Order: sequence, then structure tokens, then C-alpha cells
Amino acid sequence: MFRNIKDNRSQSSFLLFVNIVLFLTVSLQGQTSIETLIQELKAIPPIYYSSEAYSFYTRTGQNIPPQLPRETVSKGYRAAIKLGNMGSGASEAIPLLIENYPIVVHVTEIRNASYSGEGMFEDWLMTYLTSEKNKFILSSPVLDYNSMTLCENSVITTHQIDFIDKKVGASGAIVRATVNITVTLYFHIGACTLTRITGASIGTQQQDWKQWYQVNGTTAIAGTPLNDSTSKTYVPPAKSADDIILKGTYKITLTTGDELTGVVEAKNDTSLTLETIDGKPYLFRLSLVKNYELIQRPKKDIKKLSDRVQLSYEELMNTGVDNLFLEVIIAGGTSFKGTLASIDKSMLRINIDGSKIPITKEAIRQIMTLPPQENNTTKKDVIQGPIDTVIVKNPQVDDWGVRGADVKITGQIQNQNNNSVIMKLLDGSTKVINRADIVRIFMNSSSKIEDPIKLYAKPLFCPNDMFLVDMPPGRKGKPFFKVCIDRYEYPNRKDQVPVVSISFLEAKKYCESHGKRLCTAEEWEWACAGIEGNPYPYGFNREENKCNSDTRQIERSGARLNCVSKFGGFDMTGNVFEWVEGKNNEPAMMGGPYSKCQTVSPGLDGSAKPQTGLRCCKR
Repeated sequence: MFRNIKDNRSQSSFLLFVNIVLFLTVSLQGQTSIETLIQELKAIPPIYYSSEAYSFYTRTGQNIPPQLPRETVSKGYRAAIKLGNMGSGASEAIPLLIENYPIVVHVTEIRNASYSGEGMFEDWLMTYLTSEKNKFILSSPVLDYNSMTLCENSVITTHQIDFIDKKVGASGAIVRATVNITVTLYFHIGACTLTRITGASIGTQQQDWKQWYQVNGTTAIAGTPLNDSTSKTYVPPAKSADDIILKGTYKITLTTGDELTGVVEAKNDTSLTLETIDGKPYLFRLSLVKNYELIQRPKKDIKKLSDRVQLSYEELMNTGVDNLFLEVIIAGGTSFKGTLASIDKSMLRINIDGSKIPITKEAIRQIMTLPPQENNTTKKDVIQGPIDTVIVKNPQVDDWGVRGADVKITGQIQNQNNNSVIMKLLDGSTKVINRADIVRIFMNSSSKIEDPIKLYAKPLFCPNDMFLVDMPPGRKGKPFFKVCIDRYEYPNRKDQVPVVSISFLEAKKYCESHGKRLCTAEEWEWACAGIEGNPYPYGFNREENKCNSDTRQIERSGARLNCVSKFGGFDMTGNVFEWVEGKNNEPAMMGGPYSKCQTVSPGLDGSAKPQTGLRCCKR
């Protein structure tokens, strides 16, 4: 018995020893993990220039030091993302992030962009800037798309315009111009990581983070929860009167040491007038403001909001009024009218006929409240609820007896039997369809959300092997849509020779089997031509060696790095022809040697041809 007790004690001691070892091992692994990430972060330079930025600055005579290999830099940035995922657990990395403050600089150049007076010049320009920012986030040279979305607000865009020619109207506004646009994007990954670790929204300026650290640094490193109500708050100093909201209630600390709390009654570029809570007015220079804290945003008179009142995004966010009837105008001039469904710091949703349309803050040009009477729409005898689609045979045949493409009929099926289908059409009329003519029926196939403008407003994220084509609305003579398109020709793999001798029907079946579809001729054209509508993916003038124009030799996908469109599609002209859906969904071909982005070749009977392949689209 004594021996059993001794054995049990020995066993217990051994188990305790094992548990201690395991605990220390896990602790050391966690510590080593953070230390390893910090070491990887130390290996990256404060500023990294993408290959496009390096080429641009070198070409323009600026002295840029040789850059580290992109793989080394990407490893350091991935370490920053992992540190951000740890939150306050990675607080020991804060001093390094503030001191090094890593930034990626990327430059894109848009040549011979033509503005012909459609909408305001500034809105036209904003379309390009937004597109370039989206492309950078989608295909960043240093991080994958999912990581980039975590830091989307830390990508700042600046630009320079060189006018090739310009015409100004009587009002002084630009009415026509041809310009070169240089877009510089600054990705403040240091600011993004600091924000994710600390939970503080300080912005992207390194100096502001340094001042924040002077206030919070000790407690942050000591492990005090950064969202603790006892921790101090740092607010960047006012850079101009624009940073302070008129009629807002503020707590303001002056460089003299005085603290004032009250409502900002007036402001200009150099001074503020503050009426304190006890009714005393103070006038002082902006330069005296050391810190400020917004206590309460200005309240709007709810009764007045029933009239036509223009609001800023921030004012709308703080009205506290539900179901306001609004008109929202986005960049490019497109107008949405509906009731406010929800709003946050980055996006509002407007309810239009039961569909909640998301509109990002940066896309909004103007917000106007509307009187209730403008919301009194007359109810028409139209379909309510889900929409059905019936595909029927085309009754028309050509001179050779070939039947045309199938016809799509949309509406709502009211009744059906073995002989016919009775359908209420979108215009309220009724149609009886012979069952023998029906190819296929799609129940609940679409809804009002499929209206083109509403469809455009829906968010769209493309997988890595596809690229986003974003054609904003509001520009005369140009389509608007958003679609994902294969980056390379089928089988959509870089450095692989495209597959050819595919028929039109085989191409459609391939796309459908991968949850995609064939592109329309319009989608393909603008994916190749870019927003500016160039004849070639690389620009306005044809250059012999940019794309493969050899009709005898098919090259590997992506072999010619300069044969890429502004949106990101490789080999869209040259190499092989690609099947698309033309008018009335008939077979057509685009691309291929000596073609332009706008060239559409008839597909005739859709049979396979020696140099015809494909790429797919997806919405």
C-alpha cells in the first residue's frame, strides 16, 4: 500500500512537471511569435516604392535608392497584418511602428484621357481616381486582397493633371479637355496596423501618432486595455476651420491652459467664436487651439427636414431621424430617390421600392431632403413580388432556315398546365405561351434589384484570377456596369498556352460549369479599352510588339507584360480570338491578332475555329 502511495505521488509530481513545461512552451511560443513578427517588420524600409513608382520617379529624374526584393517587403507587411490581428496583445510593436511608420508608394499614369463635357470635370476625374484606388486594393503589389480590405481607409490618393488641350466655357468651367493624369497612391500600412492594435482613429499622419504616443505610450506598452475608460484620449489638432463643425458642442483646450466648453457659433480660416454653456461668447485665434473634443454634433430641426434641405453626410448621420425621404446624387450625376434605411461612417443605404441600395460615402456628391409629397408615387398595376423568366424558341428563321437565338420573357407566372403557361408581363399585360415553344422556365429568377442602376450599386468582389471592370454611370455615350472577368484566356492560368478550337456552345458550357458566363461584346470591349475607350489595351496608338500579332504562333498567357488593359486583363488583343455574346446573344468573336478593342467579328454558326478560345465573366 505504501508503495502505491509513493507511486501515486511520483506520478502526480511528474504530471505537474509536464503541465509546467507545456505552459512555458506555449508562453514562449507566443512570445517568440510576436518577436519574430517584429523582426520581420524591422526588415522593411520606412518607404517602399512599387515597381511602377520606382520606374516613374527614376524616369522623371528623381533619385530613388534600390528597392528590397518584393518578397522580403511582402513578408514584413504580412507581419504587420498579423500584429494588427492581435489587437492590444501586440502593443509592444507600437514604438517600432510609429518610428518606422512603413508606407507603400504606387504610381499609375493615364495617358490621353478625353473629357467631352459629360457631367462636371471634377466628377469625371474622380471616376479615374476611384478606379485606380480600387485596382490597387484588388491587385496590390505587396499584400493579398483580403489583407488590403482591412486597410482600405489607409490608402490615400493624390494626383497631378497635365492638360494636352483644354476648352473653358463662359462660366469658367472646363467643357472639353485631353489630359494626362498621374495618380500617386500612399498606402499607410503603419497607420492601419496602429489603428488595429490600439483602436484609436488618429488618421494617417505620422506626427499625429507620435503625439498620441506621448499621451498614451506608457500605459499602452504596460498592457493597460486601450479601450479602458480611464485611458487618455488624443485628438489631432485642428489643421483648419474645416475640421470643426459649425453649431457643434466642443470641449476645447487652449495653449494657454484654459479649457472651454460650448457651441461653435461662428468660424473662419483664422478664428472661432465659442458660446460657453453659461452663455458667454469667446473669440480666439485657431492657432491657440491645442486639443479639441466634439461632445455633441449640431441638431437639425426635424420639421425643416421635410422641406428641400441640403445636408452634409455627417449632418445626415447625426439627425437621428428614420425614414427621411432623400435625393442622393453620386459622382457622375446619377440620382437616387428613396427613404433612408441606414447610415454609418462609410456607407448609407437608401430604400428604393423595397430594395436597399448601398452607396459609399466617397461616391456621394450631394444629399438633399425632399418634401413628403414628392414621395407620393402612384401605384401602378405592376407585378409585386418575385419575377419569373421563361425562355422560348425564336419563331423567326433566316433564308437558310436557321432559327434565331432563344427569346427571354420576364414577368410572373399566373397559371400553367400541360398545354400552356399564362404569364403576367412587367407592363401588366397577360401573355399565353404555348408549352411546345418553351425551352426552359426559371422561377423566382430575378427581382426589381436587377434594374441596371441598382445592380451597379451592389458591392462586387472578384476572386484573384479575375479582375473588376467598373464603368460608373452618368457619362454620356458610355455604358455602366460592374463585372468580374477572367484575367487570362482559358484556362485562365498565367504562363499556360490558351486552349483553342472551341465552339461557341462549348465555350458557354465551360463558363457555366464554373459558375460563370460568356462576356457580352460590350463588357469585353470596355474591359479591353478602359474608361477612356482606347483602341488598344495599352493605349491609343498601335505598337507592333506590345501584343502577339503573329497569326501562326500562340503564346503563353501573360507572356507579354505590356499587353494588359488598364483594368488588368492580359492578351485582350493579339494571341487568340475569344468567344463573346453579341447582339441578341448570337455568337461573336473579339481580340486576336491585328484587332482593336472595339472589333467584333461575326461568329457565323458558332463552330470551332483553330485560333478561337474564350474568357468568362461573372457578376
